[in-house]
Amino acid sequence: MNLILSSILIFQALAAVQGAQQVFSRPGSRGHNDGPLANLHEYLENARIKTGIPGMSVAVFHKGKLVFAEGFGKRNEHDPFTVETLTQIGSVTKSFTAATVGELVGEGELDWDTTPVSKYLPEFELKDPAFTSQITLQDLLSHRTGFPSIDTAWFFSTKPKKELMKRLKYVDTKPKMSPYVLYNNVMYAMAGEAAANVAGIPFEDLAREKIFKPLSLSCGWSTEELKKRSNFAMPYNANSFEDAQNGIFVQMPLTNMAAIAAPAGDMHCNVLDIVRWGQTIMHYGEVDGKQVLNKNSVKEMLAGQSIFSKDRRSADFAPIKGYGMGWILDSYKGNIMYHHSGHIDGYITNLALFPDSELVIGHLTNIDTAELPLYSIYHIADEILGLQKTEDWLQVTIEKSRELFNQTAEAIRGNFPKRIENKPSTRELSEFEGDYVHPIYGDLSIRLERSKGVKEEKEDELSFKFSVYEAKLEHYHYDTFRVFAKYSIFFVSELVTFMMGDDGGISGLKVKLDDEVRVFNKKE
Repeated sequence: MNLILSSILIFQALAAVQGAQQVFSRPGSRGHNDGPLANLHEYLENARIKTGIPGMSVAVFHKGKLVFAEGFGKRNEHDPFTVETLTQIGSVTKSFTAATVGELVGEGELDWDTTPVSKYLPEFELKDPAFTSQITLQDLLSHRTGFPSIDTAWFFSTKPKKELMKRLKYVDTKPKMSPYVLYNNVMYAMAGEAAANVAGIPFEDLAREKIFKPLSLSCGWSTEELKKRSNFAMPYNANSFEDAQNGIFVQMPLTNMAAIAAPAGDMHCNVLDIVRWGQTIMHYGEVDGKQVLNKNSVKEMLAGQSIFSKDRRSADFAPIKGYGMGWILDSYKGNIMYHHSGHIDGYITNLALFPDSELVIGHLTNIDTAELPLYSIYHIADEILGLQKTEDWLQVTIEKSRELFNQTAEAIRGNFPKRIENKPSTRELSEFEGDYVHPIYGDLSIRLERSKGVKEEKEDELSFKFSVYEAKLEHYHYDTFRVFAKYSIFFVSELVTFMMGDDGGISGLKVKLDDEVRVFNKKE
């Protein structure tokens, strides 16, 4: 659908560092009218259109002042996207989770790296008991357990959390800690669950008590709560980069994707909230001269724990990118930088801190195939810090955005072996029908849908149902079928191959999920 993009809504912004409201823009104004950010409004609006974003907000805090805060485009079909518009922030949630745990550490209820997580959360059990007994909260929050991604088993799940936790012991994991980040949402969920278990209240309530209320943040949890707020952005997608550039977007549903793993990415905030959060972290938990968060815990969050990437990059950045707890540790043109992005169905968030320059930049969008939030921070840093311009960050964003759309299109097409023509399945379709189960991923259903009426030319078909994904199976060759099942922006585009047992009947099927081939056994 086409979104008719409008001009900016003039707003009253929150002077986040002081915790009080002040008028930032007068009617008819576009915010900062002089100095290094004089043309930032025009730059961002042009970049938004050229990179295909329906709506977004950007805020910049520098040396004690909120120097820029504006909304652009639309949050839905009719209303403007303002600085007070809420979006889901995805993995930026992780920094809030680490800080919530840190508050309990500061109170002596938990410790970072001495007590095994299993002591705080007895349900936490991996395949190797000895390895389980070694894993601490710091290991979970720095992504160094080596535990592989099983996001598809958790996201959108309606199973009880304790049931999903029991399945962790079936995941093959190397019984050795790694210095390198193997990014894992489920392990973050376990850290939050351990803290909640010790506190005796749900993790969402614990974060409200320890973080949201003391900092007067308007952040919240779950899409159900988000729907009740008056100013939230609907998520969007586009069928191609060209469509996005032309303002042709498809509105997506608000989903509960991360609800079961809330500490990993289920929060929603506005751009003023996340910039206020950035200021608080940048000052080690101090707000208005008052220590609101435990200082030592915040310092530990920003200390190097794991290696995020060891690949050599341009001279603009640190030779090695590190990870603390909920924060990526880097530098940009000699300036220390802490940052984290969040990607969730229909939204992108990025928050970057430059502590030595007292600079915080926040950027939210309501489309998740958007690279602008990841690169706008460098353009803004160049401008406000007077850095030598070594890249055209808008051009980089356009190229990366096009690549992202192309990668999605390739993933939808699938990377399959060449189809062998004229090779039908080895048995009747009815033999494939049944219920299948995997110890980690749970139930998968295959059903035979028979054609109705002798006059119809339609053939019998197999249907596939797993979690929120439902689709018809398309025969590929022999006993292999292709499935393309989509839910919101997520999809399964893979081959499903049925397996024969010793008795000659169908014993199970295999399908790739989370980049690994998973075997589902047929139930009796």
